[in-house]
Amino acid sequence: MVRLSCIAVAILSLAAAAHKLPAPAAMVTCSDERFVAGERLLPSYDEAFLQCREEEHQMTHPDTGDFEKQRACYEVSKPGEYGEWRYGRIAMDVVERHSGDAYTFETLWMCKRS
Repeated sequence: MVRLSCIAVAILSLAAAAHKLPAPAAMVTCSDERFVAGERLLPSYDEAFLQCREEEHQMTHPDTGDFEKQRACYEVSKPGEYGEWRYGRIAMDVVERHSGDAYTFETLWMCKRS
């Protein structure tokens, strides 16, 4: 998982450079173990960042999206730690095309240190 994590961050960084988007600031490596909250399995850092980028692309698509991008996917704050667990939030800022209302969508991630 560590090697895959490094590769995913490298791909995100290259994609960010190609599209002039901010690259992830933190290098977070996680084990395969995920935190379960009720019936929800929280994603790892890499999974959450990729999910944010995919949702951002769909939401801000020029022809089919309902939003304009204000700020590409970013880390809300530095990753935190709780015992063996690492956690954080990744967000994107958008403006609804029809109303002009601004929104911030966030994803929570959490995983055990590798």
